[in-house]
Amino acid sequence: MASKRIFFALITVLVLFFSACKDKGGIYKPNLSGSQGEMLIVMNDSVKESVGGKTLISVMQQSMLGLPQHEPLFDVSVIPHRAFSERLKPFRNLILVYIKNGQKPDIKYYKDRWGKQHAMAEIYAQDGWQLDSIVNAEEIKLAGFFVKAERDRNQNYYRKYINRTLTEKFKNVWDAFMIVPVNFNENKPGKNFMWMSNETPLTSQGLFVYSFEYTGFESITEPYLLNKRDSVLRVNVPGPSEGSYMTTEDRVPVTYKRFEHNDHQIVEIRGLWRVEGDIMGGPFVSFAHIDPENGRVVVTEGYVYAPEKPEKRNLVWQLESILYSFRFLDEKEEPKKEEQ
Repeated sequence: MASKRIFFALITVLVLFFSACKDKGGIYKPNLSGSQGEMLIVMNDSVKESVGGKTLISVMQQSMLGLPQHEPLFDVSVIPHRAFSERLKPFRNLILVYIKNGQKPDIKYYKDRWGKQHAMAEIYAQDGWQLDSIVNAEEIKLAGFFVKAERDRNQNYYRKYINRTLTEKFKNVWDAFMIVPVNFNENKPGKNFMWMSNETPLTSQGLFVYSFEYTGFESITEPYLLNKRDSVLRVNVPGPSEGSYMTTEDRVPVTYKRFEHNDHQIVEIRGLWRVEGDIMGGPFVSFAHIDPENGRVVVTEGYVYAPEKPEKRNLVWQLESILYSFRFLDEKEEPKKEEQ
């Protein structure tokens, strides 16, 4: 009799434990569902058709910058609350929209709530018009939260599969750390130039690294950085035809942005590249890392060549996650996990 009471007590404890884990994101974390770039928005049909619902979908489906053709920031699916089941809770990018009279407008963000590396936002508003206002006001933060979640997932994966030889060489040459995944190999090295790539039958993902003297703001303007890029690539990145070389596609404007990351200033340029003298091209993203103490700028760049694969968003995101791992060695001690 005593053993039966103990058995039923254990069952009760286990039921309460797993219920708590499911409801509040406890110890147990299931794997995510959905593929990279997929997003699930939960809102009722009337909200979906409101001005706020349409704005939310539009924000998440806006064109990703720097690609040769339109690709949405996220592949969005929308379902009503009645269809949102327990098995959908760990969807990788999840937005829950709650509309109720008298509701205080708010957006709450959650990480790892219902799954490993889970990203979720809850949006509260009292009607469609208020939903429209809060989404417009928080557009950059809201979209950026989910883009960063995808970048962090990529980084976490690459940290498990580092090319130790190239990562160590990178540290020795540039006095900096950057994740170099195991599936990247070094191409022909140049003077003050490093070129690595991941080649598959359908895609090519490449990484360039080079540096030059920092003399002040004029060293990081858009024209200066593009001229420096073209001069470096002309010498170091030949095309398939004799006399051909990689350069910037100047018929399409680039984007230029400055921000701080890993304790240093970065200038980001996005655009398209092409091969002068041949028919090749694709997107690139370039980070100019400013190191004024040592009078230098270190440029890390990722490019994609995938003529038979029109969707390039995820390939660019994967490269971005590598670029974001860059840090100068004298600024922050390198994590032991990355040194192994």
